[in-house]
Amino acid sequence: LAPIQPKDGLYPIYIRNDNPNPPSLSGKISFGAMGDSFYEYMLKIWIQGGRMESKYREMYDKSIDGLVKKLVHKSTPSGLTYIAESSGGVSGHLNAKMDHLVCFMGGLLALGAYTDPDGLESERAQRDLDLAKALTYTCYQMYARMPTGLAPETVIFDGKNGEDFRAETKFSVLRPETVESLYILFHLTGDPIYREWGWEIFSSMQQYCKQGVAYVALVDVTNPREPPEDKMESFFLAKTRKYLFLLFDHESDIDILNKHVFN
Repeated sequence: LAPIQPKDGLYPIYIRNDNPNPPSLSGKISFGAMGDSFYEYMLKIWIQGGRMESKYREMYDKSIDGLVKKLVHKSTPSGLTYIAESSGGVSGHLNAKMDHLVCFMGGLLALGAYTDPDGLESERAQRDLDLAKALTYTCYQMYARMPTGLAPETVIFDGKNGEDFRAETKFSVLRPETVESLYILFHLTGDPIYREWGWEIFSSMQQYCKQGVAYVALVDVTNPREPPEDKMESFFLAKTRKYLFLLFDHESDIDILNKHVFN
């Protein structure tokens, strides 16, 4: 895919390789569903390989440049930072929808900044770290502004009724992306605010989702009286609770800059 990387570094979510070379790209451009992990692993493969295979880092940096130029926007009225989707193609129509899945980008951008080949104090690294913090704050607000204290699956930043965003897809399956970013930012910066936000999220899970030996999903995070769904996703234990545990673990020897890569 490196030889056919678009000029802005942003790949559509579909590729066809049943045609003569080069393969063709199509579909929307998203850092949420169906696009997120591609951008995540350009950076993580470079780190896991001892930062030797510069191709992957260069692809990552180019994609983040494109992200900043085309998809990062501010909400009305509070100026929350969010990542929009693009329809792709010539028109590139923007959709002010953000999946909860996008919230992993706070952690990824911070990791990219701290491992930037030009150094953490470089203009690019500082840009990406500032964006990481701003985006993670937005993701925290997706929790804090809901009556249950838990974020919906997707939100729309349309400024209706004087609010920065509204819940579009209202269920919650207790996804890990926000607490993942909270953990990474706390691990790298040491700022205790990320633990405070994580504790609020954990407390909401305890209040609304803990049922005996498991944790249920919420049908509507805007309605605390709505009966929950009798379902627990495997990633809740594999990722969500893992990152919450690590966020509050005072004795962890995990080193995401030099020893460990979370897949």
